[in-house]
Amino acid sequence: MLFLMGDIIERPGPFGKRHRGVFVGYDEYGRPWVIHNDMGGIVCWVLFETFAAGLPVALASRKARNSYEQHTIVSRAQSLLGWKYDLLNFNCDHLVTYAQDGIATSPQLQGFALAFALALFLGLAVASRRA
Repeated sequence: MLFLMGDIIERPGPFGKRHRGVFVGYDEYGRPWVIHNDMGGIVCWVLFETFAAGLPVALASRKARNSYEQHTIVSRAQSLLGWKYDLLNFNCDHLVTYAQDGIATSPQLQGFALAFALALFLGLAVASRRA
């Protein structure tokens, strides 16, 4: 698949989650680059191959409708270079949602928290019925 500047791309990540980054385009040698928030590291530029880590990479989201929006997404991602990874407060989802929409959120983390709360609620309900 051909990725465009500003696309949010993803590959399989740890614990069954997806690892996401911002495709920033090609350099003067034709090498593709990605900005991502590396688990345990920082937001950084890496070659596409490094981001992929030998795994399949897919398009997660393409919101830019023109070159201005593409550059805006990449500029937002660049503004976060050097920020430290934090699973709960600043993970790869926070980076890509901020880059695309200007608001840092983590849909994967929110889904996990909802599933955990539901499991806890159901567990407490079952336990209270047995008591």
